[in-house]
Amino acid sequence: MNVDIGREQFEEMKAKIREETLKTKGPLALALKDVRHKIAILSGKGGVGKTVVTVNLAAALKKRGYEVCIFDADLHGPAVPRSLGLSGRMDVVSDHDHPGHHDLRFNPLVTSKGIKVVSVASMWATQDQPIMWKGAHKMRAIRQLIASVNWGSADFLLVDLPPGTGDEVQTVMRSIPNLDGMLVVTTPQRLSAMVCSRAISAAKELEVPLLGLVENMSSLECPSCGMEMFPFGKGQGEKLASLMQIPFWGSVPIELDMGECIDEGAPLVDKKPDSAFSRIFDEIASKLIASLSEK
Repeated sequence: MNVDIGREQFEEMKAKIREETLKTKGPLALALKDVRHKIAILSGKGGVGKTVVTVNLAAALKKRGYEVCIFDADLHGPAVPRSLGLSGRMDVVSDHDHPGHHDLRFNPLVTSKGIKVVSVASMWATQDQPIMWKGAHKMRAIRQLIASVNWGSADFLLVDLPPGTGDEVQTVMRSIPNLDGMLVVTTPQRLSAMVCSRAISAAKELEVPLLGLVENMSSLECPSCGMEMFPFGKGQGEKLASLMQIPFWGSVPIELDMGECIDEGAPLVDKKPDSAFSRIFDEIASKLIASLSEK
């Protein structure tokens, strides 16, 4: 009996040592060794504008002089490259400083503003090629892709997660070494808040810090009279943040030019820097920076 207990303790000790070693010396840790902060953008359901939040937060941080990377972890619906005006495939090179791991590596695509982007959308020959990977393949692909990129030196890595709490989301939560935390995106509908609360609970169960919550598409300014309208309801994001004990980082208004900006590949923060939308993202960037300085 004592032998069995000792064996269990030994296996637990081995697992902990392996986990700590991977955090500092594993392929992902080596690839991301020069990236200071890693933030994942989480939502409970699709259609809440998580990618819009990711690319505009990246643009707001870039305006402040930070070096920013985005990893598009949505394998089945990657949209970050198109949202930032990027096309074509990532270059594959052999020049890197991590010998022994992935002799051939990808160079990220880079926007005109200098934001680095990595996505499976930038690996396939055509835009309409379907990605039909299943569970284990998706988890392995995410880890291998992160580890095989020349990320270089950066202040922020923003990870645009797919909706829900499936394989991709759990892989990012568990695999990225020293993940600083999650930014949660929801919308004013009660359904969105309800589904988002499950994703928040999953992050808490995996002991991932929840940095803040943003309510997207919160209001709309009438183009005729200037009156503020709330087409999807009001206040659900702030209520959810209070209920789940997460800092509320702001309500992002609907911008009628958003569709045009996405088609053009230009973040609205860059195209309309004086808008209420852009001011909110500047505040969100400030709160993110402040939250990280407190850690």
